[in-house]
Amino acid sequence: MARTIRSFLYRRLWLAALAALLVNWLGCSQFIKVASGVRASGDKRQGITYYIGGAGPIGNVGWLDVPDGLTDAGYQGYVDVFVWQGFTHAGDQINLSRNHDKGSELATEIRQYKRSYPTREINIIALSAGTGVATFALEALPEGVKVDNVIFLGCSLSSQYNLTRALKRVRGGLYVIYSETDRILKDVVWYTGTVDRSSAASGVAGLEGFRLPSHPGPDSEMQYMKLHNVAYRPEFAEAGYKGGHIDTTSRAFICQYLAPVLMGREQILLGDPGRPEHERERTTSSLAPGRPPAPRVAPAHSSSGR
Repeated sequence: MARTIRSFLYRRLWLAALAALLVNWLGCSQFIKVASGVRASGDKRQGITYYIGGAGPIGNVGWLDVPDGLTDAGYQGYVDVFVWQGFTHAGDQINLSRNHDKGSELATEIRQYKRSYPTREINIIALSAGTGVATFALEALPEGVKVDNVIFLGCSLSSQYNLTRALKRVRGGLYVIYSETDRILKDVVWYTGTVDRSSAASGVAGLEGFRLPSHPGPDSEMQYMKLHNVAYRPEFAEAGYKGGHIDTTSRAFICQYLAPVLMGREQILLGDPGRPEHERERTTSSLAPGRPPAPRVAPAHSSSGR
């Protein structure tokens, strides 16, 4: 028994040492890319979900829990961890030109997948500054190339960012999970500005959801019908998401609430359709341009526009 325990500990120490050497040699972001490729699961012939983590060398929090949570729920498609991070959190948040370039790289990967598997679903889950990269990727796609569903977690885009062009590339819905108690967005993004380089004083999507832009285009309202602002609600805590910035990547939360969206059961995330109207937040598409969201009493909900 003692020998078995020692053998187990030695193996764990050896793996930890190997991981440390690889991180030192490759850099944290490239290590994540290599490691996620080694342990990748799912079948590209059954669809693909791209996970785009947040800023900085440890921004890919969730690179294990997101794929595992989707697999736990029965998702059979491939999960690709798209690594885009640089050396610093602040640098990734404010380097707009580089983030657009990374968005273009992701758009190229999506187009390549679409050529290989033209009938399969393409989904995106993005965290924090990664939501900016995901948005720029959607904007870089040809209008004829669409993804199916997009989920934003802890979004550091401006709440008034014009999503019209991005939404034209979304066939299903864009689900924005937000929380007023996200300390990173409240305390850090307030100083750095949003990932699209707006002042946080004008609103951060991860704190309040998206609004119609101040100067909407002719088809903005129609496109914004695909948008679902989903406010934090207490029941999420049972699955590990307690209203923070990165706990949305909890394996249980991914399994219980996000995976169903990708598998055609969005109502689990959106909440109880029988809840009285005054307790349900309106989707952004029902707001006049630039107006703040309705009072946040209970979860955001919208089942229209699909």
